Amino acid sequence: MNCKEADKLIPLFLEDDLDNRELSEFLSHVESCADCKEELTIQFLVRVGMKRLEDGNTFNLRNELDALLVDANKRLTARKYLVISSYLLQAVVLVLGGTALFLALFLR
Repeated sequence: MNCKEADKLIPLFLEDDLDNRELSEFLSHVESCADCKEELTIQFLVRVGMKRLEDGNTFNLRNELDALLVDANKRLTARKYLVISSYLLQAVVLVLGGTALFLALFLR
């Protein structure tokens, strides 16, 4: 992923609207690119900070952005496990279905 692609994904990341592949590539890029991390920080500050100022709430946006990135990595890991579990479950169903079909035909 290049910086231009990452920049386009920042709003989608902030809305939690990236698929697994996009999220993985985005997080990897932002962790390794200081310019994109800075742009993410700016957009996060503008989006969340303005709302907090309007609401009159106190906040530490740097910590909140760091927590958002950690949470996104955890969600990505959980999504990957769900996909793997889904594939394993499908394989088990296929094996059991094939075994049942074999037994039904064999026992006739």
